[in-house]
Amino acid sequence: MLASIGLIVFVLNQYVLPFNYLKKIDQQSINDDRYCVIDVRDYVSAHRSPFPSAENIPLSYLPRALKERFDCSKEIVLVSDDVRGARIAAKIMRKKKFKSIYYTRAC
Repeated sequence: MLASIGLIVFVLNQYVLPFNYLKKIDQQSINDDRYCVIDVRDYVSAHRSPFPSAENIPLSYLPRALKERFDCSKEIVLVSDDVRGARIAAKIMRKKKFKSIYYTRAC
């Protein structure tokens, strides 16, 4: 019984809850005045198809970058190749108390 409750909590925490605070946004509606744009793709992908006005912080460096150098009081837009990467990044961002998190897929 206790193991099944633990499993349910794990599944909710890993797969369901991140979608509740991660909202999809169109690339056309992103403007610099309202959003901080973070590209969580790796350096090679971000270099090959750069996203306008995005700061490239690869997903593997995101926790450290948020601690050391990232400061933004605006809403956050995550640029990722897939929803999975955006969901992982959103989970990291939520731990750092960022509230409004959106994502868009890179072209």
